Order: sequence, then C-alpha cells, then structure tokens
Amino acid sequence: ANGALNPRAMYRNRLRPESFARAPVVAPPVTLFDAAPEGDGAAALVLTTTERAVDLVPAPVRIAASAVATDALAVHERSDPLFLSAANISAGRAYEQAKIGPQDIDLFELHDAFTILAVMTLEACGFAEQGTGYRLGNEAGIGLKGSIPISTFGGLKARGHAGGATGVYQAVELVLQLRGEAGDNQVPDAQIGMAQNLGGMGGTAITHILRTIG
Repeated sequence: ANGALNPRAMYRNRLRPESFARAPVVAPPVTLFDAAPEGDGAAALVLTTTERAVDLVPAPVRIAASAVATDALAVHERSDPLFLSAANISAGRAYEQAKIGPQDIDLFELHDAFTILAVMTLEACGFAEQGTGYRLGNEAGIGLKGSIPISTFGGLKARGHAGGATGVYQAVELVLQLRGEAGDNQVPDAQIGMAQNLGGMGGTAITHILRTIG
C-alpha cells in the first residue's frame, strides 16, 4: 500500500488479497509477491558535524546510533534458524547507544527482501514476540499510522531493491520522514527512526537510529 503512494516506487499498483493468493511460486512457500524485485538505483547522504548541519538545512537529522552484528552465513548452522540473531544483537546495541528501546521508535525501514524476513526482523528487533510478528500486519500495526510503521515508502518489494544502494536509501527515507518531507507517505509526528539492512539472509545486520535535532 505504501508503494502506491510513492512516485519513485518501481511498483505503484495496489495488491489485492486474491491476486496475492494466486501468485506463482518462486520457491515453496515463497511466491512472486513475497520476493523483492531487483532494480537499478542510487542513493547518497551528506554527513557533517551537528554544528555545521544546523547551518546547512532548517531541519537537520543526527545519527543517534550505528551498530553491526554477524551470525553464521548458512542458515542450517545457526542456533535457531527461525530467529535472526544478528538483527537482534545489532538492534540491541543500537538501542543501547541511543539510550532508547523499541517502544521509542516511530518508524522502521527494514530489509523486507522477502516477506518472512520482515516478520522475523520485527520479532528480532523487539517489536513482537517470536512467532507473532505476522499479527502486526494482520492488525494494521505496520501501516503509516500503526504502532510501528515499516517500509514507509514501499520497502524493497514495492520501492525496489537496488543492491548496494538499498541500505543508504533506507537512511534517506528516514531523513525525509524526520524532516516531515515524506509527502503522502508521511508518518505523523516522526521524531526517531530506525533502519536495518541485512546481508546473506540475515548473516550480517547493520542498524542505524536517526533522530531529529532539537
């Protein structure tokens, strides 16, 4: 739904439940609409000191935390193949650096290359108990006005997945949200945002927390 509001998204059409149910299988149980499309793209950020930033733009955003963690690359070598330990540890370190918890996050740009990754990431980062992350989607908790808005510009599956540019663009999306420049995709009163990019099916997780200055 969020991708339909984003003029830069690869796919802006709204997906009906019956269309999702009829989607061709890519690799059981993953279907076509569970997987993100690869596309060309680029993203950039300007980094500077807080003092310089307030002179450059009217609504600067600061990096409150930056953390990375790793796990076994092979899923079968992990202690729990249904839990993203790297995402959990990376997010935990970021929360500690920023001196906040998941309850303080206003929006979350996560690495939803596959639907199941979004569900597992929500659980690993403290927004849902393990095995219950899907309920946030069923209860509209991940919408723009939900308890934890995710993929606010459509995420990897609608906005598109541009490989190395994806993680940087997640940060760009946070900046737009925190500045109040997200247009129809705006999360109301966003002050603190988190982005997490994954590599190797969650073997590496990089988490950033950004917040407004003031």
